[in-house]
Amino acid sequence: MKSLYLFIFISCLAISSGLAQKGFLRGKVTDAETGEALIGATISIPGTGTGAVADFEGNYSLPLDPGTYTISFQFVSYQSKNVSEIQIAAGETNSLDVSLTSDVSSLSEVVVRAKAIRDSDAGLLIMQKKSAVVLDGMSSQTFKKIGDNNLSGAIKRVTGVSVQGGKYVYVRGLGDRYTRTTLNGMSIPGLDPERNDVQIDLFPTNVLENIVVYKTFSPELAADFTGGTVNIETKSFPEEKVTSLKVGVGYNPQMNLSSDYLSYNGGETDFIGIDDGTRDLPISDPQAGVPQTGSPELGPLTRSLNPEMAAMRKKSFINTNFSFNHGNQLDFSNYKIGYGVVLNYQNNYEYFDDIQYSLYFKDANRDINQLDAQFIREGELGRNNVLWSTLLTGAIKFSNHQVGVTFLGTQNGISEASQLLFVDKEETGQTAYQDVLTYSQRSLLSPTLYGKHKFNKVNLEWTNSFTKARVYDPDFRETLIAEVPRFVGGEPVEPDYSIAGGQGGRAGRFWRDLNEDNENFRIDASYSISEKNKIKIGGAGLLKWRKFETFSFNLNKSGVIENDPNFLLLPENIYSLDNRSGTYLQGNYEAANNYEARSQVFAAYAMNDISITDNIRAIYGLRAEKVNMFYTGENNFGTVVYDDEKTLDELNLLPSVNTVFSISENSNIRASYGRTLARPSFREKSIAEILDPISGIRFSGNIDLNQTNIDNFDVRYESFFDRNQMFSVSAFYKQFDGHIEQVRFEIEPTAVTWQNIGGSYVYGVELEVRKNLDFIVPGIALGTNVSLAKSSVNMKEVVVFEDGVTGENTTEYESRLSQARTDEHIEETRVMAGQSPYLINSFLNYSDEEGLTNINLSYNVQGESLSVVGVGNVPDVYAKPFHSLNLNASRSFGYKNRMQLSVGVDNILGDKKEEVWRNNDSPEEVFSVFDLGRNYSISFAFTF
Repeated sequence: MKSLYLFIFISCLAISSGLAQKGFLRGKVTDAETGEALIGATISIPGTGTGAVADFEGNYSLPLDPGTYTISFQFVSYQSKNVSEIQIAAGETNSLDVSLTSDVSSLSEVVVRAKAIRDSDAGLLIMQKKSAVVLDGMSSQTFKKIGDNNLSGAIKRVTGVSVQGGKYVYVRGLGDRYTRTTLNGMSIPGLDPERNDVQIDLFPTNVLENIVVYKTFSPELAADFTGGTVNIETKSFPEEKVTSLKVGVGYNPQMNLSSDYLSYNGGETDFIGIDDGTRDLPISDPQAGVPQTGSPELGPLTRSLNPEMAAMRKKSFINTNFSFNHGNQLDFSNYKIGYGVVLNYQNNYEYFDDIQYSLYFKDANRDINQLDAQFIREGELGRNNVLWSTLLTGAIKFSNHQVGVTFLGTQNGISEASQLLFVDKEETGQTAYQDVLTYSQRSLLSPTLYGKHKFNKVNLEWTNSFTKARVYDPDFRETLIAEVPRFVGGEPVEPDYSIAGGQGGRAGRFWRDLNEDNENFRIDASYSISEKNKIKIGGAGLLKWRKFETFSFNLNKSGVIENDPNFLLLPENIYSLDNRSGTYLQGNYEAANNYEARSQVFAAYAMNDISITDNIRAIYGLRAEKVNMFYTGENNFGTVVYDDEKTLDELNLLPSVNTVFSISENSNIRASYGRTLARPSFREKSIAEILDPISGIRFSGNIDLNQTNIDNFDVRYESFFDRNQMFSVSAFYKQFDGHIEQVRFEIEPTAVTWQNIGGSYVYGVELEVRKNLDFIVPGIALGTNVSLAKSSVNMKEVVVFEDGVTGENTTEYESRLSQARTDEHIEETRVMAGQSPYLINSFLNYSDEEGLTNINLSYNVQGESLSVVGVGNVPDVYAKPFHSLNLNASRSFGYKNRMQLSVGVDNILGDKKEEVWRNNDSPEEVFSVFDLGRNYSISFAFTF
C-alpha cells in the first residue's frame, strides 16, 4: 500500500512538473448578441496544429510553451476573430474571454489586442443586458472595492434591496415570506424560528462569486417570491492556479480593548462558534418534568446547572478575520479537473455602553398626545460574534459534459451578556436589576451535486442539494432582581431584594433547538429549434422537515436575597432537605411550544424564448406547483392534537410573460407580468404558542392560514455603455390577494399572530446610474441607485380581537379609532411593516490605470419604516433612517503585485440605529437605540 501511495505521489509530481513547464490560455467564447456559450468553437494558433475546442459552457483551455502568440477563434456562421500579442509564461495562466459576432453579411476578420484582466462587473452587466427577466446584482469585484466582509453589508447596495435587523433581506420593501433566498439556485432553510427568510449574515463575501436578484418571475424559477429571488452564487474553481491568504484586524474605539466589556464564562470551544456541552440541558426527557419540591433529587438537579448568572467585566479584544483560498484546473487529454478550497474565520466584539429599551402606551385621556411610559430599561451589552465557513468545490469536465460537487459549511456562535436597570414608570415606580446571558449557535451544511450535458441541440442540467441547518440556543439565563422598599419608623432604609414574581422579580433558564433539513432537486432541459427560438422544460422538488423544541426552568427562592445574580446558585443557597428556603428549579414544559412539521413542493414548467423580430423577444410559459404541508403538535391542554396531519394542499398554475424590445444593440425596454405566491411558514401555520424569552412576546400560530397570491407587473428601460457604464429606470406594481400580516391582539399587545388580509398592494420606481468621470479625473467612477415605494394595507380587514361570546370582531381600524386623540384623523389604510419609502445607494470610486490602487467611498440610507405595528392603546414603532458612509482603500504591490494592503473606515458619520414610538403629534419616545461607533480596519493579502 505504501508503494502505491509513493507511486501516485511521484506520478502527481511528474504531471505537475510537466504542466508547470507550459503556460495556459483560458477563457470563454460567447455570442456577442445573446451572451450564450458557443459550444464547439475552435481556438487555434494559425499555421500550427495546436488548438482547443470550447466545451458546453464555452470554456476553453490551451496549454502553450512560453512565448508570444496570435490566437484565432472560429465558429460556424460567425465572424472569426484573431487576437494578437498573447504573452505566455511558464507555469502561469492568462485569461482571455472572446465574443464572436454572427456572420450576416461577410466573413471578414476582426483583429483586436489581448485584454489583460477579466472584468467581473462587466460580466454581470452583460448578464443583465441579455437576461430574460429583470435582474440586478453585485459581483465579487465590487465586494472587494467596497470592503464588506459579509453578505448583509454588501447586498444592501443592490438597487431596491435593504437589510433589516442586520440579517433579513427586503427587496422592493418586501421581506420575510415575500423574498426568497437561494444558494446556487437551490433552497436553503431560514434559520429563524419566528421568520420565513434566510439569515444572510451567515455568508462571508470571500466565498461568494456574485449575488443576483431576480425581480420578475420566469417559469424556471420557484414561484414563492414577490419582491425578488436573491441567488447567492459561491465561488467555483478558478481557471488558473490560485493560492491566496488574507489576514485583517478591526478596531472600534467604543468597543474594542475596553475593560468595561461585558461577558461571562462560556465553553472552551466558543472561539469556533460551537458550544462544548457546557450549556446542555441537564435532563434527558423534558416531558417527564423535574422532581417535585421535597424530593431529594431536586437539590442535585439544581446543582447540575452552571451557577454563573451575572454578567462580568473583562477586556475585549480587537476584531480579527482570516481567509485562505486555493484552487486550480488540471488539463488532461480528454477532460479537465478543477477544484477549489476557501476557508474563512471572523471573530468580532461589540460593546454598547448605553442601550435603551422602553414600552409606551397612549394616555387614557384622549385629549393628551404625550405618550405614557410603562417601563424603561437602560444599560450595557457585550457581544462576541464568531463566524467561520468552508467552501469546497470540484468538477470534472469533458467536451460536452460536466459533473461537479459543491460543499458549503458555515458555523456561527454569538455570546451576549447585558446588565440593565429596569424602572417601572407606572403605579409602583419599582426598580429592578436585570442580567441576561445568552448564547446562540447557528450551523448550515449544504452539499450539492450537479451535472451539465450537451446532446446536439439539447442542453440538460440537473442539481441535487441537501441542506442541514440548526439554530441552537442553549441555556439563556435571565435574572430580574426587584428592589423591595423598606421603611423603619416611616423613613426609607436600605431596600431588600427579591426574585419573587409577586414583587416584580424573576429568574430562569431557557433552551431552544430548531433543526431543519431540506432536500431540493431539479432538472432542466432546453432545445434550440433555431438560433432565435428555444424551448425549455423542467421539474423540481423541495422536501422540508423541521423539529422545534423548547424547555425552561424557573428559579425560585423564598425570602430576601442579595443584589447579585450569582447568589442564587451558590452551594450554600441551593435547596436541600436541610435548607428548604434555598433556590430550586421548577420545570416549565409546554406542549404547545414544541412541534414538528414537513412540506412537499413539486413543480413542472414549460417555456419558450423566441425572437419574434430582430428587435422583439418574448419569453413566456407556465409553471405548475403542488404543495402539501403537514403538522404534528398539540395545545397545552391536550384537547387539540395534530399527528402529521395535512394543513395545506394547493395546486397552482402560474403564468408569466417577459418581453424585451431592443431599441439598439445596447438599449432595451422590458415589460413583464407574472403570478407568484407566498406560503405561510411552519411556525405560522400551526397551533404553537411560543414565548420569546428576550423580547417577552408570545407568538401564536394560526393553523387556518392560507397562502397569498400575487400579480406582478414590471416595466424597465435600460442602456449599457462601454467601461461598465449604464442607466436604467424601472416601475413595478404588485397586487396581493390574502396578504399575510403579523397582527397584535388588542387585549394582549405582547401577543402576536398571523392573518390573511384581503387586498393589499405595493408600487414603486427604481433608478440606477453608473458613470465614468474620466473627463474630470482619470479613473474616477460615480454610481447611484434610488428606489421609491409605497404600500397599502386595509386596516378594516385586519382583525385584532375576536369575541368568542358574541362572535363580533374588532378590526385594527376600529381599535385605532377607539384610542384616537381628539384631534387625530385615522386613515383606513397604512403601509406594510418593514416597507421603506425610499432607498439610496451611492458610490464614488477611483482606480488607477494599472489597477493597483482602488479607493471607494460608499453611502447607504433607507427611509423610515414601520417596524412594529401598534394596536389599541399601543402606538406604532418606526425605524429611523441610518446613514451609512464607508471608505475603503487598497493598494497592490511587491513581486508581480501579489501583495495587497487594504484600509477601511465604517460608519464615518457615527450614526446610531434607533427605533422610536410615535403617535399623532406626540413627541417621539425611544423604543431602542444602539450607538455603533466607527470601525477602523486594516488587512493584508498575499497571492502565492
